[in-house]
Order: sequence, then C-alpha cells, then structure tokens
Amino acid sequence: MDWRLATVAVWLMAGAGLVARAQEAAPQPLVPPEADALQQDEAVGLTDEPNPAWKFWVGIEALGWGISGQPLPALVTGSPAGTPRDQAGVLGAPGTRILYGDDSIGGGMQAGLRVYSGIFLNQAKTWAVDGSFYTLYGGDTAYLSPDGPIVSRPFRDPGTGENNAALVTYPGVMEGNVSVETCQLFYGLDVNFRRNLHTSEAWRVDLIAGYRNMGFNEGLGVYEFITRPDGAIGYYIGDAINTTNFFNGGQIGLGFSHRLGRWLVDAKFLLGLGGTSSQVNIDGSTTYLYGNGAYYTQPGGLLAQQTNMADYEKQTLSFVPEVGLRLGYQVTRHIAVTAGYTFIYWTGVARPGSQIDSTLSLDPTTSLGRPALPGVQTTDIWIQGVSAGLELRF
Repeated sequence: MDWRLATVAVWLMAGAGLVARAQEAAPQPLVPPEADALQQDEAVGLTDEPNPAWKFWVGIEALGWGISGQPLPALVTGSPAGTPRDQAGVLGAPGTRILYGDDSIGGGMQAGLRVYSGIFLNQAKTWAVDGSFYTLYGGDTAYLSPDGPIVSRPFRDPGTGENNAALVTYPGVMEGNVSVETCQLFYGLDVNFRRNLHTSEAWRVDLIAGYRNMGFNEGLGVYEFITRPDGAIGYYIGDAINTTNFFNGGQIGLGFSHRLGRWLVDAKFLLGLGGTSSQVNIDGSTTYLYGNGAYYTQPGGLLAQQTNMADYEKQTLSFVPEVGLRLGYQVTRHIAVTAGYTFIYWTGVARPGSQIDSTLSLDPTTSLGRPALPGVQTTDIWIQGVSAGLELRF
C-alpha cells in the first residue's frame, strides 16, 4: 500500500476516535444546578403532567362570602304628624310607611377564613385524603328608629283579624325608640378521600367521598324603651328569637385538575346528604320603671309572649350541593397563590324571621293563644363568594 494512503487512513481513524470520545465527554443540556427546582421542572417538561410533583399541601384563604338574606315581617312602622292615634303605624292606613322589615335583611358580603390541607397516600398518587375548615364573621346588623314624629310596632289583632299597632313614639302620649339587632355565625368542615379515576395529558379526574359538618346560628332581637311624657313610668320591652342549625352527613362528587406550566385549575362538584338539627328559642320580657327608682320585670314582650316562649326542635333531611373553583399560580416549587369561587346550597334551615307570628294581643287575657309557633319553620339558604390565599406544597 502507498505510504501516503496509509497515512491518510491512520489520521481518519484517529480523528473518528477523538470525535467519539469528545461526544461521550460533552455535558448534557441540563439546567444548571443553581437554577431553582421549578425551572428544572419546566426545562424538562414535567409541569404539564397530570400528577402534581408534590405529595402534601396546606393552604389558607381570606373569604368574601355572603349568606342569603333573612325574610322578616314588618317590625317597625312610621306615620306623619297629625295621624289619628287609632291609625298610627297601622299597616294599610293612610300615610303608614314601613321603617324596618317586610323584606330580606342581610345578604351582604362577610369576611371569613378557610384553611385546608391534603396528602397523597401512595407513590402513584391515586389515593389521597384532604380536609378543610371555614368560618364567616361580621354578619351582625343594627337598626334604631328615628325620634319621631310617630313610630309604632305593627301587628294583627287575633280577635278582629285587623291590623293594629303598638305605639313607640306619639306626641303627647309616648316617647321612645325601638332597635332591631341581628347576629350570625356560620362555619363548616369536611374530610374526604379522593380516588383517581382518570389521567390524560394535563387532566386529572378524582372521585371524592367524605363527611361534612356545618353550623349556622342566628339571633334576632327587638328592643324598645318608651316613657310617658311626664316621666312617671317607663317601659323596657325585649323580644329575642335565636336559632341554631347543625348539619351532619356524607358527600360524594368529582374533582377535576388541569395543569399548564405554572398554572393549576381545580374544580369540584359535591352533593351532601344528611340531617339538619334545628333548635329555636323564643324569649321576652317587659320591665316597668317607676319614677321613684323602683322597677318590676315580668315574662313576655310583644312578639314573645307566654303563648310562644319556649324551646323548639326539629330534625330535617337536608341536601347540601357545593360547587368550587380554584385557580393557582406556582410562584416557586413550594409556594402558590390562589383565587377561587364557592357556592353552597343548604336545605331545611331554621331562621329567626320565619318563627315570628305577627298575630298577637296587647292584653294576654284576649290573646286567643297567639302569638304561637306550631312547629319550627325551615327554609333554604345559599352561601357564596370569592377567596384569595396562599398554598404551600411539599
């Protein structure tokens, strides 16, 4: 063989060996170690997978939720100056206007708090358990009647069936004010098992089954302080109606998750079925205040009298559907910010306004058994609103 051809062949083989060794020694296109874990996930395309990279999560949210308004009958009325005494504040009489009631009271947004957490139970992340607790506060309201000229509390006479009114303020006869106060407390918790049913690309679908507990307490108080113009005697009349509702039951539904890069969308649709235990307490009193400082208190006010003052209970089969949506943005591998919306419907709930019997008498001897409460009256309520929070993932 020609020595020149042999030399070329040797150089070609040597060059091929060097290229092969250089390719083996060359670094792979991985993310530098100093980059954070989330960027590494994005670089290798892991964040679009249906199963999350974390095993445990915990979050806290500020809530802006509202509860459907409470229906109330007309509780306070007013009339223009010069109205005859027998027509003052009487519903349907000329010039009478409703100052408070005959409408749904409340329903505005309340502040609240929700905490939640969950954990996957196996390596494949097909089983998980999660739970949450939430509460609202700030649902109290207060009303104070004007000083005049004519203010009354309307009712229906049981003997005649006609409208009448008890005077609070009337020139030359009575002076005073009436106040109406309401309060609310709503809370709930649930614990659920989740079983993965389907994963596809960036989607995940879970079956949800678990336990739900909710409580809703409300109070309604109507208080009036009136005096005669000469100051010889005054009256403090108070009516209070308080309700408590407890729901215990199971729930089942579906959960959906969609992941796209740093974004995560969660949605759930639940149906709860269980029992609501409702309690109603009606109480009232009248205190007579004499000019010499003496006083005397007896049971019974206006809406709460001997005929209906008692404790009442009722058990109701209730349905509690819920729809929830949460949008999350992963700031770092372990921290995400969230925003969401929740709608809950609850059947069979006792509310104070529904327990009022406006047919009554100012004279107990002619009351004909009214006011009365033949049984706890229930209605349906909704709770809905938005949320914003922070979630930690590990």
